Amino acid sequence: MWASVIGCALLCYGQAVLAAPLAALLQAAGLQAVDAPQPAVDFQLPGLDGQMLRLHEQRGKVVLLNFWATWCPPCLHEMPLLEQLYQALQRRPFVLWAVAMKEDRDKVAPFLDKHRFQFTTLLDRDGAVSARYKVRGLPVTYLIDCRGNTVGSRLGPEEWASEAVRTLLTALLSDPDCS
Repeated sequence: MWASVIGCALLCYGQAVLAAPLAALLQAAGLQAVDAPQPAVDFQLPGLDGQMLRLHEQRGKVVLLNFWATWCPPCLHEMPLLEQLYQALQRRPFVLWAVAMKEDRDKVAPFLDKHRFQFTTLLDRDGAVSARYKVRGLPVTYLIDCRGNTVGSRLGPEEWASEAVRTLLTALLSDPDCS
């Protein structure tokens, strides 16, 4: 019995030790750590090509989920930085989804084509997914680990190509659950 208690204590202590460095990495990268990682809200949205994509199917990958709009100047400022990050990590188990809030393909596709952004863009035409994520301002970004848990978020633009962000993502990508 004591072995079980000690084993449980070591497991819990180990998780706390791992959580502390993650919180520090999130803070250094400009993201807010969540109090306790929790499963990300699952959803399904169409991409620009009409193909339906579901968040749950991205388990095993780190997901950067960015809510934005073409009319949002801070969103437009960070889009090239998101593209740099995507290009740097596209061969890793990393997914960048830019969710266009309350906009349709006719508005979003020409903007993306003009700037030659390659990351996946999803259309939240009615804003239902944005509402489920409690999006109150743009841009807002959620970071989801390989287990499908939300570990951090950011309201406002971010320097996504920074060394601190890359260090954070490298740490998350080193999780054995990433495939």
